[in-house]
Formats: sequence, C-alpha cells, structure tokens
Amino acid sequence: MQAIIFANRDGKELAPLDSYYCPALLPVSNKSIIEYTLEDLAEAGIERVKLVVSTQVSEIKTLVGNGELWGLEVEYFLSKQQEDISKIIPRLALDRTESILLARGDMLRSPCIKHFVQFSQQMSQSFVIAKLDDQNAGLMMLPAAISYTEELNWPLCNDTKHTGDKHDTVTQVLHGDCYMLNTLDEYMRANQAMALKKVVGAEPKGRYCSSADEANGFYIGAQTKTGQLRMQNAWGVIGDNTWIDESVNMQQSVIVGKNCLVDAKSSLKNCIILDDSYVGQGLNVCNAIICNNMLLTPSTGGAIKLNDDSIIAKNHNQAPNRKVKLLERLYALSLFILGILISPGLLLASLASSNKSTFIKDIIKLDNNNCACWRWNHNSLFFSRLPQLYLVVLGRLHFFGRTPFLKQDQRSNNNELGLYGPLQLRRDVVPEEERQLIETEFMLTKQKSQRWQLIKQSFSYSAPEPQTTTELTKHE
Repeated sequence: MQAIIFANRDGKELAPLDSYYCPALLPVSNKSIIEYTLEDLAEAGIERVKLVVSTQVSEIKTLVGNGELWGLEVEYFLSKQQEDISKIIPRLALDRTESILLARGDMLRSPCIKHFVQFSQQMSQSFVIAKLDDQNAGLMMLPAAISYTEELNWPLCNDTKHTGDKHDTVTQVLHGDCYMLNTLDEYMRANQAMALKKVVGAEPKGRYCSSADEANGFYIGAQTKTGQLRMQNAWGVIGDNTWIDESVNMQQSVIVGKNCLVDAKSSLKNCIILDDSYVGQGLNVCNAIICNNMLLTPSTGGAIKLNDDSIIAKNHNQAPNRKVKLLERLYALSLFILGILISPGLLLASLASSNKSTFIKDIIKLDNNNCACWRWNHNSLFFSRLPQLYLVVLGRLHFFGRTPFLKQDQRSNNNELGLYGPLQLRRDVVPEEERQLIETEFMLTKQKSQRWQLIKQSFSYSAPEPQTTTELTKHE
C-alpha cells in the first residue's frame, strides 16, 4: 500500500508565523508536524509515500529526505497552495484499483492511521469518514473515496450532512486527540498538551528531566545547557543546542526551540520560544510566542515586530557550509575570461541595439550588504550576464539557482541563488503565485539535463527590459 500525504497548506490563518514556517514544518514540542504523520505511517506499515508540497520544498526535503529515517520511500509531488485535491489526483497517475491512503500531513493527530486503514479495508466498498476528537481526522481511502475528495481540501469541513445520508458512507470514530492548528491559540494549546503528554499515543522529543512540579518535567535536546531545572516550578520541552541562563525563572508550560538563547534574569511563563530566537536580559515573556524578532499573543491574535536586538531577535548561529563548489567556480572563471575576450563584440552589439544604455545595473543584497553588478544590454541572456559571473567566481552566487534579481519569498532559507534559472529566462512578467511555483519546481528537480536545457534557453530568450532596482535578502 502507498500513501498520498498533502502538505500544501498556505498557513495564512497562522499569520505572521506563515512568514517563517509552512504548516507542515511548524514545530510542536520541537518536532515538525509532518514528522508525526510520517511516524504514524511507519507504525501502520505503509512504506511508499508521495508527499504533495507547495512551499518551502527545499526545507521539507532537508528534513524528510527520501524517508529512510522512518523506513519509508518518499517521493515529492509539486502542487499549488491548497490546490483542490480532485485536480491533483489525476496528475498522480494512480492505479484506480489499488487501496491508497489519502491524508493531510499539516495537522496534528494522535497515531491512528493503522486502525483507520484496517477498518477501511474491511469496508472497501464504502467511503469511511474518520472522526477524531469529534473532528474531521483528514483521512480517507481510495478507491472508495474517489467521489468525496473535497472532504480533504483545506480548510477541513466537519459538516458531513451532505455525505452522511449516503448508503455507502460509514463513520469511524477513532480514539485520540486532533489539532487542526488553524489559529495561534490552538497552536499554543497543541504545544502545551504535548509537553504534558496529553496527546494520546504521542510524546515529546528528548531525554526526560524532572522539575519542581511533581507530576511533570522537561524533555531536553542534545547539547543544551540550562540551570537547575529541578528547582523550576515548570515543565515543557527544550530543543537541541539551546542555552538558558541559570538565573532564568520558568513557570508552568515552557517550550523552547533549538538554537535559542535566553539571557540572564528573564522570566518565562506559559510561552513558546521558536527556533533560532534570542530572548534579551530581564525580559518577561508570559502567554506569548516569540519567533525571531516577533512577539505574538495567541489569545488575541496580536503580533509586534521589534527592531531592538537587545530585547528579542534572531539568534545568529554559525551557518552551515553552503559555499559554491570549486568546480563550479572554475567553470564560471573560464566563462568570465571568455566574456572578457569577446567583450569588444558585445560592446558593438550593445551600441547597435535600439536601447540607449550599453550596460544594465542590477543591485542585490547579499549577506546584508548591497552589491551592484553590471550586465551587457544584449538580447542573449547568456552573453548578457557574463560580466556578473565574477559573483560566482567569488563564491557569492551559484551558477544555477533562484534568481537574485527579484524579491524572494521571505520564508525561504535556501541559499542556492544563481545567475541562470527559470525566471531569469522569462521575458514576460510572471505573477507571484506562478513565480513561486516555477522556482520551487526548479529547486525540486536539480538534474543536469535540466541545467543544460537552461543554457540552451538562455540563447533563445530575449533579455528583459531594464527594471527598477530590487533587493533580495539572503538569509543566514
């Protein structure tokens, strides 16, 4: 049996967290949502998985990989955000006679897939509606569910009156908990429930350490430093590589992500500190979520962005080594030298063009610094960008990758920005949604044949008209 897991929510209902995480990557007690679903699939004995994704594909692939960690075989399938499932399934070319599990992978549920599959296979001719914690569990089984796939579209609908009166519809009530994670408040409650081990069948990640609370304690990640947790009247989860000053006072539920720094004399109470966040000295954080330099109040949905790094900020850890490969830089150097040799011809071609300017100036922002670079005003994009190859030679840009000349989605932490890519070879103005889809698909399939196709296209497409200066922030 195989499973189709949908992780293509846009997460706008969780704004402004959607600027940092897609719902599938949201951490609950320091484990991404999609990990809970993958663990449940492995427990159910399902080995083949197609993961339907839309945004932050590179980050999801980095986390999930080929699924080997869970004993799964994971393939990726690209869709638009929250695309109608009835439009996705035909493109998957599935065997209509095979039993296939459809499930949402961007919500939190107690492990229940094994029981659902076993029950559904016994009722193979009926559409089985799974209810968990009196909510739509986001599960269904093909081929019986082929006419009811709208039940899996986001947002999930709990009103089953239009299907409940059908003679071939069966409702299975499963035991456990279910969190849709469609509000900040529910996201907070899901983290608190997991920290208290109140999500049936699931438990937090890390080694257990007792606290002053008799019934509960902390789950601690690797290479984490804290004070005497046994003295804290609190419980919760603390992620890997996090440092909490011994003078910090913690009360009730405290969830701290990985790579965080909580400075001296701070106070944490009923709060979530998400990954890579810094909490300044003496700060009182109560009933709130901190994400980098954002302070969110789940009870009201309010959010404040602070620009004072001494209060809250992104914790700048040493970035992993993602330098441009030496072979790629040498290849760029050879082409750069070629560009110098043929520069007189390119100059004549630019002067002969109808445009007045010989050069076009682009400004990009790399490593928090503005960088100006020039390209020839030439119809061929391949020859046009030859002068900019010095950025590849210096290791600041890749030869192939996302365009550094258009503003990127701020949720992306992918560093593979290059001179040549699918958007750089488009003469027309691409809408935002299509732009993200094109670049995501490019990053999803990094094949040599595709890159060679980009080179061939660079000779055939015309260079775009000069645009006003745009910036790209390259995240650390």
